[in-house]
Amino acid sequence: MNKPDVYEASDYAGLETKNAKFYYGYEQKYCKTCKEFIEPAKTCDYSHEMECCFMAAFEGIEIKIPFSTLGGTDEWDCVGNLLLGIGFILAKYHLELDTKMGVKK
Repeated sequence: MNKPDVYEASDYAGLETKNAKFYYGYEQKYCKTCKEFIEPAKTCDYSHEMECCFMAAFEGIEIKIPFSTLGGTDEWDCVGNLLLGIGFILAKYHLELDTKMGVKK
């Protein structure tokens, strides 16, 4: 069975399924000045201002989108920004549907 795992706190939110992971929050960061993604538990070498990111991962493919690109109104509305990111992914990628089993590759 593929029961999704949904979780949230004040500074992050996520959704994990059998073949995909979606996350928005403080562990995925983007330096606005250097224009680089910063690894979790790290900071920008120059102490520049950073913003949270949305992250989607599918079987070895990882997509990161900074908050400023998502178009949200509140960087700390983690659930809302998670949904924006998932919507962005669904709008950008064509998914072939199987009427009996849902989404297939």
